Amino acid sequence: MTARYWNLPDGADPTAFDVAVVGSGAAGLLGALVAARAGRRVIVVEKADLFGGTSAISGGTLWVANNPYMRARGLEDSPEAALRYLSEITRGHTAQSVLRAVIEEGPTMLDWVAENAGLTFTSVDDYPDYRPDVDGSVPGGRSLDPSFFDSTTLGPLRDALRPDRRMPFTMQEYEQWVAFTRFPWNLLQERFDAGLVSRGNAVVAPLLKAAADAGVVLVSGAGAERLVTTEGRVTGVVAEGITVTATTGVLLACGGFEWNDEMTSQFLAGPLMAKCSPPYNTGDGIRMAQRLGAKLGNMREAFWAPMSVIPGDLSEGRQLGTLLRFERQGPGSIIVDKHGRRFVNESQNYNDMTRAFHAVDPVHHDFAHMPAHIIVDDEYMSQYGYLTYRSGDDVPEWMMRDDTVEGLAAQIGLPAGALTATVERFNAFARAGVDEDFDRGGNDYDQYWGDGDRGYPNRSLAPLTRGPYYAVRVVPGAFGTNGGIVTDETAAALDVDGVPIPGLYAAGNTTAHPSGAGYPGAGGTLGPGLTMAFIAGRELAGSHHKTKEATRS
Repeated sequence: MTARYWNLPDGADPTAFDVAVVGSGAAGLLGALVAARAGRRVIVVEKADLFGGTSAISGGTLWVANNPYMRARGLEDSPEAALRYLSEITRGHTAQSVLRAVIEEGPTMLDWVAENAGLTFTSVDDYPDYRPDVDGSVPGGRSLDPSFFDSTTLGPLRDALRPDRRMPFTMQEYEQWVAFTRFPWNLLQERFDAGLVSRGNAVVAPLLKAAADAGVVLVSGAGAERLVTTEGRVTGVVAEGITVTATTGVLLACGGFEWNDEMTSQFLAGPLMAKCSPPYNTGDGIRMAQRLGAKLGNMREAFWAPMSVIPGDLSEGRQLGTLLRFERQGPGSIIVDKHGRRFVNESQNYNDMTRAFHAVDPVHHDFAHMPAHIIVDDEYMSQYGYLTYRSGDDVPEWMMRDDTVEGLAAQIGLPAGALTATVERFNAFARAGVDEDFDRGGNDYDQYWGDGDRGYPNRSLAPLTRGPYYAVRVVPGAFGTNGGIVTDETAAALDVDGVPIPGLYAAGNTTAHPSGAGYPGAGGTLGPGLTMAFIAGRELAGSHHKTKEATRS
């Protein structure tokens, strides 16, 4: 790749800055913008040819507790409840000081981006936290949907923004319309033609525009290679062989390590068989910080998600996985393992559900439930379709179909009679409205993704009764890893002794993410990540600075 500079003034030195940010996802752009608004000379270096990182193609939802949007709608929350909730969700992987910073500064971050980047949100009032059973959870409001953004206002930078291949719709609309077969595609085409973007693009695009307007120099095609230190302080970064000085410091916000096979096999708790992020997250920031003695944490964890691998679904020549959301949560679907048995609540949040794939069979010393398949019937297909497949289409190569359950089981290679017994048992639960095996549909989150129009007692459950029957393989995937550099509550990178490395900050998936080993709710990646980037930007700006010596004393 060849480095390309954007927004560099004529005659300006392309190597001399106060602050360098590695990574142009939402976290990196926000940190850069905060420092630039305070008068710092800031550069953002991006490994890919396009700006936006994983954030640009994400759902764009932010999870922020006690946020101003929910308060404006009269929804109840408190910092105390949020701390109780996050303390259990993170499973002890995140320091209490960091959790408090995320909770206390999140609302401030939202007010700041609204004022300084025109980035506003809508509270999804009825979208519950992912663990309604945990003390401190709320039934809605902490997950925020970004407002549509007019990408034509980006000017030439519009072509440098990583595009989302999906039409512009909000996550709230997705949940309202339930399935792609019910989407108003003509309306979405009108939005697309007008240049409107949504979801992750609607978060990244206003930050990108605001950063450029604030004078931030943007460089694409410039992979960072190592950090530069002067007398023990980080004072720059080498990218594409060019040394960029950053007299105040460096913010690492360049994603996790899901595309580094060596690191994933060495660190992760279970197999990672599919990714949906751009193929640039190879742990560069983590390794650069390691060379300076950085402490690492949470390295076994990822933002896990069940996925199917659809041949030909590529990003820069690399095969992607496709997140399965309604496909597994919609009533009339089940997931079975290699024994033809259900092994998990299919409707629970994707992070916890995917962990079930990592169970090991102690007898055969392999993963007990893989391979696994989603099973649906013709009624399900006529109601919802499945990803790009619609009832009546030619069956794609990644899908199996048979007129009978027994025939489908034979195609998959399941034990004779096992799938039939599983379907019959599940059908009885669906008609009664209670899943006696895994309590599917037993909480607000499960119910949220159901469909009450099917006419069964539990909106999350419907029987599979009408052939033909279909099967699609499902594998453990991830949006990204969430282990890395351990930071303190100021987003300062810590060394192996827990002491801040002078001049080095980190945020987002490059860090031991504040979400720890859990996933608090929709937006649990971006909300805490952006909050820590906001804090890092203030520290690098010097506008909210507390010396580490004063803090330790």
